[in-house]
Amino acid sequence: MDDDGPRKPGRLNDSTKTTIGVLVAMVVVLIVAGIGIATVRDAQDTIERVKESAATTSTVPGATATTAPASDLTPEQSRVVEEIKAQVAAIRGLPWKGTLPIKVLTKDQLAQRVRALNAKEIAENREELTTDESILKLLRLIGKDVDYAKTLDAILAGGVLGFYDDELKELFVGGGGTATPDPATRATLAHELTHALTDQHFDFGTRTKALDDADKTEEVAAFSALIEGDAELVATLWQDKHLSARERQQAANGSSADPGVYASAPPYLLASLFFPYEDGLNFVQSRYKAGGFAEVDKAYRNPPTSTEHILHPETYVSSPAWTAPSLPDLAAATGCGKVDSGTLGEFDMGQVLARQLPSTDAHNAAAGWNGDAYGVVRCGAALGLADRWQADDMAAATRLADALARWGRGWSGSTRNTDAEGRFTGPNGSGRVVRTGGRVDLILADDAATADKVARALLAA
Repeated sequence: MDDDGPRKPGRLNDSTKTTIGVLVAMVVVLIVAGIGIATVRDAQDTIERVKESAATTSTVPGATATTAPASDLTPEQSRVVEEIKAQVAAIRGLPWKGTLPIKVLTKDQLAQRVRALNAKEIAENREELTTDESILKLLRLIGKDVDYAKTLDAILAGGVLGFYDDELKELFVGGGGTATPDPATRATLAHELTHALTDQHFDFGTRTKALDDADKTEEVAAFSALIEGDAELVATLWQDKHLSARERQQAANGSSADPGVYASAPPYLLASLFFPYEDGLNFVQSRYKAGGFAEVDKAYRNPPTSTEHILHPETYVSSPAWTAPSLPDLAAATGCGKVDSGTLGEFDMGQVLARQLPSTDAHNAAAGWNGDAYGVVRCGAALGLADRWQADDMAAATRLADALARWGRGWSGSTRNTDAEGRFTGPNGSGRVVRTGGRVDLILADDAATADKVARALLAA
């Protein structure tokens, strides 16, 4: 997305786990997400901890009808839900395989539910969130005065329109204040019902959790983008077929949160939030154009594994595999304490660069990724980070190194360019950029002493 300002998303999904950058999706239609070094680490668990269940009696195409627990849906709401279920199944070309508990809540009830669950998850994962916050601040992806946990809570509670719980296999949607679901609620249902339907066929909930447990943040981000892009495409096709032009406009106006939710949110968090929906939709459209939903189904069986695949759908076919480069044990080599490790990926690097460089320059420099690995240590009060980036070729490595050198001046607050060895230092921190063939090493730290210590450990290896 363009970094000049947030774009209004159609809806979002329900799995928030952060890493440095892709606020991965919650299988929800909302305004929230998470990523790797700093994605709302356990936002997914937040949604999955919903224990209350409510269901409708559901007769699904291609499956034997069974009676689900009693529902508080009105007869009219039940009629609309069943109608949209059949329409979504017809568009997606998949039959329902079982019943689906559904509950329509008011938006206030939905926000209250999410706030309570989010408070519990934040309390249980305070240490991880604190780590994520410190790394995001080192990268200048969020300001030093930002309270990360509170900001995430505000975005989640203020933007959720609905969610499908892929653990409990239940669906919750806002908009329950009217006798007949309005266009925005029906569009949300089409999106979330697509999640429920594809989960029945491809078990994406279990698979996403396995990737998440293995800390494969790039894979989680890419798989989430597939899931969200699929639901966005189906919801768009559903609206084109089943809503009038006026109703589509009403759905668009009613499907986003109060603008105040985003007014003070860091651009990086919003970009990460929108990634699975906007870029995920582009990826799924590329598969759809290649052979309809049969090709989308194949993508579930052989998922994209990086944000590069999502940002550049052609690489999903041409470059399906990537390998993280070897990174030394920075804690052992520096004698400092280990904080975190993982993969940055193309999306996050583009977001890092975009905080100091024009959007086009930033994203062009981050393209050409062929795997990276980062490590973070704490040396006394100072934080130090090293990322080793493997580019597709020498030209891509040169573009990135040059962009990082320009970025480093703004990041550090320096009045001078990098020196002959790629060092930069200023009142905000110190770092170094070193290119070796098709590899680029980035070192950042709160102070020059820590930057030198991390650089020696990284470059000696």
